[in-house]
Amino acid sequence: MRISRFIAPALLLAVVVTSMPVPSQAIPVFARKYGFSCTMCHSNIPRLNDFGTRYRQNGYQLPGREQDEKTVLESPTPLALRTSGGYAYESFSNVPDAEKTSHFMLNGLDLLSAGVLGPNLGYFLVYTPEIASSRNVEGQAGNLEMASVVFSNVGSAWLNVRAGRFEPAYVAFSVKRQLSLAPYDIYDYGAPGGVVISETQTGIELTGNGPGFGKGYRFGYAAGWLNGSETNYSNDPPSDAYGRLTYVFGAGEGQTAGQRIGVMGYYGRARPDSVSWGGSLESFYRMGVDASLNAGVFNLGLQYVLGKDNKALWGMAKDVDFSGGFAELSAMPRTDVVVFARYDMVNTPSEIDQDTNRFTGGARYYFVDNLALHLEFSRATQNAKVGDDPTQNSAWARLDFAF
Repeated sequence: MRISRFIAPALLLAVVVTSMPVPSQAIPVFARKYGFSCTMCHSNIPRLNDFGTRYRQNGYQLPGREQDEKTVLESPTPLALRTSGGYAYESFSNVPDAEKTSHFMLNGLDLLSAGVLGPNLGYFLVYTPEIASSRNVEGQAGNLEMASVVFSNVGSAWLNVRAGRFEPAYVAFSVKRQLSLAPYDIYDYGAPGGVVISETQTGIELTGNGPGFGKGYRFGYAAGWLNGSETNYSNDPPSDAYGRLTYVFGAGEGQTAGQRIGVMGYYGRARPDSVSWGGSLESFYRMGVDASLNAGVFNLGLQYVLGKDNKALWGMAKDVDFSGGFAELSAMPRTDVVVFARYDMVNTPSEIDQDTNRFTGGARYYFVDNLALHLEFSRATQNAKVGDDPTQNSAWARLDFAF
């Protein structure tokens, strides 16, 4: 297998994903509720800081002040909106039928609601209304992207239960709160009939955390049971399961302080999306290791994932293996500025032997907590077996805001 190659369909999929909006995940609902700024939970919006991570893990309650929490009926209206607009440019080399884009545009709209329904009972909801696509507006399908309730501190901090549709905890670096517009390629890679791990999922998840072995160490776990792939039939019982373990060294949660390491495993079953491949449920696996390391104003995020899919999901003669990951370095030289750079790679199946790499760099400047200027450039390349290397160049300048 040679490095730096990628199949044209996978590259085109990445093009589509990259062109889609990735809106900010700052939620002014919580800032209005407590009378704090958004930096209470975000070091650089949309990414959570250590306190924001604890707040989310605690079912959207202030840690240690659960009895003082006000429900959604006792606090300001728990509704927020987010969108973005600006300039987008994309060009392609050696990609058949791909068209260059260059225009100003608006990028979708999300409606959010979140809060506390009662003691140790929180909820989180994201709805994307249907918007018709045009040259000036990024279209989107109407979708209830996330809707979950959280039963927190069930007996102790070692047991929290989230049920509904949510972003599973096996994703070490949140796709919903990433700094870049370019995708984490390994999170978006998978068989046509399988699950890509960047997707939100419907099911139930157990999480917990507490002291580790020694002062300044924290242990955490997550386990879930999910419906799985959208290619499955409605009468198929939930068949996907996952587990994740994390360990944090030092004060913090590994977001802006402390050092976090983690491992995860995922077992799923899916149906091929072509009847010519057969219709039975086929298995696939994911295993990953990750780390989030902090030193002063710098954070280094590392992710590596191994994938193994049943041959029927790809229409291959034998089972398919692939791997990949990314390394992302970010820094906050000032409280209102964050810069980031990332390298992504995917080692595609040996039967295809066309791998990919991507380089991404950008910066965000915050005029106020919930309004940011975002600048980014990304270049994805494959080394084709025959002919020149397909390449995609993308650039964005846009304003992200939530209110």
